[in-house]
Amino acid sequence: MKYPFLNAVLLVSILAGCDLLNQEEDCPITAEPLTDEDYTLTQDVVYHNTVSGDVYYIAGECFGGSAELVWDYSGEVYEVNGRVHEVLSSGTMCVELHSGDGKTDPLCKDVTVHRKHVWATHYLDFPGGKTKQSVVMNINGTIYSGFGMFNNWYRFDTLTFRWTERTNIPNLLDFNAFAGFAINGKGYLVGNNSILYEYNPSADTWTNKGQLPTLVSSMLNLGAFGDRAQYDNPVLGISEGGKGYFGIGALEHLYEYNPATNQWTQLADRPERGKVGELFFAYQGKIYTGKYVYDIATDTWARGGENFSVDAGFALGFVPFKGVMYGCWENKTVQFDGEEVTEVDLEGATMFTNAPSGLFGNGAATGDIVVFPRLMGMLGQDEILWRYYIDK
Repeated sequence: MKYPFLNAVLLVSILAGCDLLNQEEDCPITAEPLTDEDYTLTQDVVYHNTVSGDVYYIAGECFGGSAELVWDYSGEVYEVNGRVHEVLSSGTMCVELHSGDGKTDPLCKDVTVHRKHVWATHYLDFPGGKTKQSVVMNINGTIYSGFGMFNNWYRFDTLTFRWTERTNIPNLLDFNAFAGFAINGKGYLVGNNSILYEYNPSADTWTNKGQLPTLVSSMLNLGAFGDRAQYDNPVLGISEGGKGYFGIGALEHLYEYNPATNQWTQLADRPERGKVGELFFAYQGKIYTGKYVYDIATDTWARGGENFSVDAGFALGFVPFKGVMYGCWENKTVQFDGEEVTEVDLEGATMFTNAPSGLFGNGAATGDIVVFPRLMGMLGQDEILWRYYIDK
């Protein structure tokens, strides 16, 4: 017996069910299909800095009330925080919008990570707090920084780009240290208490090496500043030829430390007192401070061929890198070979190559990176940002 009516009802039911299924499959979570114009993304970034993006949309018929962006990056990523990715290599960043049981087709854009002759400010602050002065040094190829107005000390990891806290100097109150230097695998810093401290990186310990021959307050004229936190004259702390050098600041005095004898020697005074914005560094037996050059062998000062100061367009500080001294001049990366300042060959690099200007402070280099943990500006602004230069 045939049942045409029942067959017809069954057919209608099947067709209706298929239609409902197709409606669910085709029901969009956005009012219009997403396009590249709806997807914004940082597509050029410096190594170990961040890429972030967003998707702009209008909710569709099947929007679930809330949505989530799901990201996928083909390159190497160090850390992910929501839509912010700290990236290490170039790649493609894809994103999907998920809402309820639905999702959009992926949108993808390429990201280029720049790492040749580039400058950047890291997106994480230096952890040591705000202070105008700071101590920075390279000990056995590792960069350390800290102190200033605080009693803290950090080690920089060139793989993770993170600062790890190390041991501070115990049993101190109201302590400041504005400069230091590294000699033969040990770090040295001078405190406002006129004591020299030696740091052993292997043991992560500090040793009191004794009093300086002159009070630091007299060496640097600290008493002229009612608040030491406002002292913004660059304090010289460098090593050269197995000895350490400390002084200048707001005055003209320079002292030499010999670790072999644990003795200090007062050297010839600079012809002029130190000025805010001057850079200082040592290179090939000479110490450069502002427009003056000190010859260690003859204990004499002379006018140099350059005025290494912010007033003359120089910036940040000069550090030993690739066999010469690297620094900044009028937004350009420059090198000094003891005779002249020349621009660094950027080898075709065009992005993120503008060097910082109007800032000065202590830096250090290791491997293919130059690091400036804290810098001061000509307006005396405290800095907690840290900047770096990469050539790798």
